[in-house]
Amino acid sequence: MWGIGGTRRLRAVLAVAASAALAGGLAPAAAQAMQHGQAAQGTPAMQHGRAGQQNPAMQHGKRGYTLPPGTPRPSGNYRVLSVYRVVHGVQTYTCGTAGTWNAGSTPEARLVRYGRPGRIHHYAGPSWTSKRDGSTLVGALVQPTVPQPGTIPWLLLRVEAYENAPAGTELAAVTHISRVNTRGGLSPTGPCTPDERRSVRYGADYVFWVPGS
Repeated sequence: MWGIGGTRRLRAVLAVAASAALAGGLAPAAAQAMQHGQAAQGTPAMQHGRAGQQNPAMQHGKRGYTLPPGTPRPSGNYRVLSVYRVVHGVQTYTCGTAGTWNAGSTPEARLVRYGRPGRIHHYAGPSWTSKRDGSTLVGALVQPTVPQPGTIPWLLLRVEAYENAPAGTELAAVTHISRVNTRGGLSPTGPCTPDERRSVRYGADYVFWVPGS
């Protein structure tokens, strides 16, 4: 057990650590956590080793996620269930018979949830599988894409099929998925050899929608 003097020394150490964190440019939320003896937790972005990358949830000063302007979303009464971000992902393109790159691509990505623990595998289909319980979605594009300069477009997809998704599993109630805040992933340019494949790194946020209550 800490004595009175030990408690005072602990508070002094934490106060110095918090001041150093602010001087080093950490978010105020992280500094406050350090003041309360929770420095090991950090912000969601820091927990995954990406403190240098901007977190849209933190940009708006909230723990929750704020949808960026222009997000393609389902019409009607729907709400956001969860939002995941790509921590490592590629879009793989294939060269066509004419020696040019096909427009379509195949995703392969690891996603983590904003705000709380959660992991999803995103892959060909396009499909999403929860690492928690194996519930799986297969989607299809439902509206024109939203072009973005210098990166792959934003999308809205409708869930076409469910696998291993009985009621109560993580993805069982999801009906639509938005892809926003994309980075990279554009098709290669120049000539290629038929059937050649090339993977291009990308980033994005995936918003999972469920019917509103």
